[in-house]
Amino acid sequence: MSPRVLFVSKPIVPPYHDGTKCLVRDVATHLTRVSPVVMSAPNVEPLAPGVEMVAAYRGAGSFAPALSDNLRAATWLAARSRAAVWHFVFAPNARSSGAGRMLKRLRRVPVLQTVASPPREFRAIESLLFGDVVVAQSHWTRERILEAAEEEGTAPPRVEVIPPPVPELESRPLAARRKLRQTLDIPAKAPIFVYPGDLEVSGGAEAVARAVEPLCAQIPDAVVVFAYRPKTPKAHDVARDLKARLSPKQVRVESELADVLVLIEEARAVLFPVDDLWGKVDLPIVLLESMSLGVPVLALDQGPLRDLAGVVKLRDADGLAGAAVNVHQDAAFRAGVIEEQRAGIEARHRAPVVARAYEDLYLELAQ
Repeated sequence: MSPRVLFVSKPIVPPYHDGTKCLVRDVATHLTRVSPVVMSAPNVEPLAPGVEMVAAYRGAGSFAPALSDNLRAATWLAARSRAAVWHFVFAPNARSSGAGRMLKRLRRVPVLQTVASPPREFRAIESLLFGDVVVAQSHWTRERILEAAEEEGTAPPRVEVIPPPVPELESRPLAARRKLRQTLDIPAKAPIFVYPGDLEVSGGAEAVARAVEPLCAQIPDAVVVFAYRPKTPKAHDVARDLKARLSPKQVRVESELADVLVLIEEARAVLFPVDDLWGKVDLPIVLLESMSLGVPVLALDQGPLRDLAGVVKLRDADGLAGAAVNVHQDAAFRAGVIEEQRAGIEARHRAPVVARAYEDLYLELAQ
């Protein structure tokens, strides 16, 4: 019988809009040598045949599960889990990591710990990491962990790098793309450039705002769309400010699109001059999806984003407008970017590839 692996995470329930849920879903549904067990809520449909769903939570919860939900999940883990390996997938913090460490000691189960998103600061690193093997989702995060351990004089943990997965994606129907243009009042032939990021955490939105004028000076009919999901109430304040000071002809600011990939696939490029990925997966899933769909991605050449293969890398945000114009106007360059991005996705990010890398670690820990 294959060993059982329990994914310890927030409740895995629809919708799948954040990186942690997507990682658990995409890895669990592509395992072939172990039996996955996923922490979910009552009456949730299985992810796939062979994936066991356990009602460790009361319901779907919010972006961050409430303390009562976490206590319920911890109680289930302590008393009812029969898995050979636990795979913790969460953004490490002292409280959650302390609970995980205690449960590991109590049940004596080997633990793999994925850093779902890097902490704001890599201080007191021993209080954040407790896995027998730690998985970072970028080389940048791995380096920060090892640097922190060295600076604090602690034994470095074993840290492997496994990038986040992206599933195979179907092209969105042309009718849906045309309808979206009508909904956003974007002319049928207007080139679209999309910023699919936060408005209130990083400097990405402001960098794109600065690029609107020089971009539209060279591509007069271009439309830049800020497509965001609010993480805090401040997001809507920033959205109102962007609408007030940017041309309504050149800019749209949209929250919670039903399917952002309809917009992405209609775009000439994805603009992502983000300098702070706190609260996000190292390599945001929307960027991997864009690459998979054949849409050029423009990103800063710094931090975790350096691991993105084939994208247009920017030394700084000041080069954003020029790079966007180039990828729009130079057909050969654009085709090369698309080809390299897709090759990078196939080699490193397809769900079966990522699942195999995790599965090797599960089997090692289960021995």
